[in-house]
Amino acid sequence: MHMLKLLLLAPSLALILNLFFSGNAHSENVVKHPLKNTQLGDPGWVFDEARADPRYPDMVEWAKAGVRGGIPLRHTTPIVKTIRPGTDNIQAAIDNVKSAGVIILKAGTYTLNTPVYLKSNIILRGETGNPNDVMININFRQKWEGWASKRYGLVMHDVKSAGIEDVTLFYLVPNLEPKDNTGYSDKWVQGVMNNDVDRDDLYVGLIKMSGTTSDSWVDNCRLLESGTDPILTEKTTTHLTFRDNFVDRAYNKGGRGNAYFDMRGQYILVTGNIIKRIRHLAIEMGAKYVVVTNNHIEVDVNFHQGDLGHNLVENNTIRVPEWHRADANHNNWKVFATGNSRQHQPASSENMLYKNITDLRGEGAKYSDPNVVYAVLKYSIGAYSEKPPIHGTFYAIKKEEAE
Repeated sequence: MHMLKLLLLAPSLALILNLFFSGNAHSENVVKHPLKNTQLGDPGWVFDEARADPRYPDMVEWAKAGVRGGIPLRHTTPIVKTIRPGTDNIQAAIDNVKSAGVIILKAGTYTLNTPVYLKSNIILRGETGNPNDVMININFRQKWEGWASKRYGLVMHDVKSAGIEDVTLFYLVPNLEPKDNTGYSDKWVQGVMNNDVDRDDLYVGLIKMSGTTSDSWVDNCRLLESGTDPILTEKTTTHLTFRDNFVDRAYNKGGRGNAYFDMRGQYILVTGNIIKRIRHLAIEMGAKYVVVTNNHIEVDVNFHQGDLGHNLVENNTIRVPEWHRADANHNNWKVFATGNSRQHQPASSENMLYKNITDLRGEGAKYSDPNVVYAVLKYSIGAYSEKPPIHGTFYAIKKEEAE
């Protein structure tokens, strides 16, 4: 077994491994929120009318992104069951719980041999708050038989108010690792951005939200070495939050829509995440009022196909590595990207890009002038306005004062 697999399975070395992946700190400590002693996505955030700009009416809608009412604070939801490591007992625990609340996963390693389906009002939570301590290994395979054939480890379908917190999800493929470059300046090499890497049965993602799923979340998790998409949200989902997660590596990073942090729903909040060594952070196929803010991203943000517009990407660090190309001559995945007219539907209007700190393959900043609002123009990126919002942010929210 490769050394990386041994490290992942050794709890005593989990913290060392996490430092290796994130560079120098745990994920929630790397990306700092702009407001001290607060956390975006918690209860109590509302639109700040004092910072409204009538030229940009979408500000009202962007403030609504994420779980309505916020992700419940950890101490406010009752524990209804506690389970210990053992093959496939997570699904049994979910099925047997009859009331709303938290299923605590004791520290250790769990193995999923089939997908696990969550129910409404159920939260899966690692016991210590440190995602290194609870490892969920996804250990099944899937061949490519078209996009719909992909399977996922944890599935939320037609659920409300469900959450995944403080765990690591890892696609377990013994004696094999994804093909990756590690350095920001490493050159493109054959095989890194391909599908079917050494075998053709690894089309398994980590988390899928589908159907009418709403007001659900993934918080403070590590999503490692997915077969395909680490996260997929379908276009019928709404009011989701992805916060303070560490997303790294995938086996199938080639075409056919694989290895995406894939946002297709509406009113989604993506904040505080580190996202690297996958194909795209995609905003596409029905996405509307998606807010991506305060993340560290090492892939392109791609308005890939047929979004519904009115999405916001603000106040992120986005650094696209030298090797992040489809082939040696490919140069189309900029800091912000789109599909192409031969294969993809155009991006829609009113997608705003603002105040992002960027670097494209060591060439310097792109689309990062804080005095300019940028927009997606069907198949290209351009300046939208040299009149930014009057209070310096589109994501104008505030914490309600306690009565």
